[in-house]
Amino acid sequence: MELREIVILALKFSLVMIPFALVPLMILMERRGAAYIQDRPGPGRAAIQIGGLRLRAFGMIHNLTDGVKLFFKESFVPPFANKWFYILAPAIPVITAVLTPALIPWFGPFSFLSANTGKPISVVGPFLDANAGVLALFALGSLSVYGVVLGSWASRSKYALLGGMRASAMMISYEVSMGLSVLGLFLIVGSFSLTEVVAWQTTHTWGIFVQPVGFLLFLTSMFAETNRNPFDVAEGESEIVAGFHTEYSGVKFALYFMGEYCHIVIASALIATLYLGGYDLLPFDLSFDRRITWLPAGPYDARFIAAHLGGMLAFVLGATALLAFAFNLLVGRRSRNYGRMAASDKAARLREYGFFRVLSLLAGLGLAAGAVAAYLLIKTAPVQGQIYPLSISLAVAAVQIGVVLAKTLFFCWLFVWVRWTLPRFRYDQIMALGWKVMLNIALVNLLVTAVIAKLVMK
Repeated sequence: MELREIVILALKFSLVMIPFALVPLMILMERRGAAYIQDRPGPGRAAIQIGGLRLRAFGMIHNLTDGVKLFFKESFVPPFANKWFYILAPAIPVITAVLTPALIPWFGPFSFLSANTGKPISVVGPFLDANAGVLALFALGSLSVYGVVLGSWASRSKYALLGGMRASAMMISYEVSMGLSVLGLFLIVGSFSLTEVVAWQTTHTWGIFVQPVGFLLFLTSMFAETNRNPFDVAEGESEIVAGFHTEYSGVKFALYFMGEYCHIVIASALIATLYLGGYDLLPFDLSFDRRITWLPAGPYDARFIAAHLGGMLAFVLGATALLAFAFNLLVGRRSRNYGRMAASDKAARLREYGFFRVLSLLAGLGLAAGAVAAYLLIKTAPVQGQIYPLSISLAVAAVQIGVVLAKTLFFCWLFVWVRWTLPRFRYDQIMALGWKVMLNIALVNLLVTAVIAKLVMK
């Protein structure tokens, strides 16, 4: 194995850590989103002093202090708990959160010429590519509930045990509907490989358009699998104190919730991969519409990105620059509103707002300059058929990773939005929905899909 292959393998392994890297952002999104939906101030008291600036970072310092507090708390084990299982249980969701992202195709396959032999070397998107990738992902993802059940049993608490029993019953109920909901898509694609599923969507259309019912069923099942509202009966504070983690604190408590947020990110990435085309840019080839003259012909896959790399990088950098400028305007409006208040910390807050306005303005200008430079300077042309220089292939992969992350963050926000909008279902309502409604709809959807697929193939 040559050096370039080792470097690419290391870069692919770093993609496995994406869910962990997004955990702080998910916590911030959760808290700020809850504050926005409930029309109240979010977290903002914790701060760090740097010279004359008191930086709160809009709640990010609050998250940092929470993490420091949890990881340095006393590691207390209740005297009545089964010690070793009690300690082992929180690690299981984290371990599954490390393994499952390795099966997701974060970018499309590409090839480059070996420096030693001159032969093409193929690179695929997932770190662990498998023909039955989605089955392996489901198998690994379902293991996380064992951490919940084992922790609740090892705690020797009736409230924790009730939460664990609810979690296991919900897993059994909704994994049946979850598996049946995606079978229709696999029946159409003809493969269980996630790489093949995304490749089919790049040449046809996104899964949400061919399986809209399956998409809704799978999305609902993901809410249940991640123990999010309205399916968070395993925690049920108003009924069973805190459910399965009642007896946990400190770093073990943090591991449980880190695993939960990681699984939200993984579930969002999986939904984007199965039903929103993964790294595919657009769901349809719009070149047939003569009114859309500014859009080049599709399909909008890796070949399209490589052929228009300068424009694509300019679009990505330009969109990010617009976000920076929008953040600048948002901070400016907040600064003006806060300036009208008679607050005791007005001067410190206004200095912080001014710092972030300057920072976001400089970032936006830098990104805009990068977008102009990319559009004007980067030109690509195919080399030896479909094999591009490695630098071009890596740039295309970076754009595709950005596309997957954008779709993933959209569904992450959907998880937050639903949590702070819908009330919790009762346990009997959740069981009735899973067995009496969703299971029947999934079976009918699979039957109809099989009949249509048979007629079309015939």
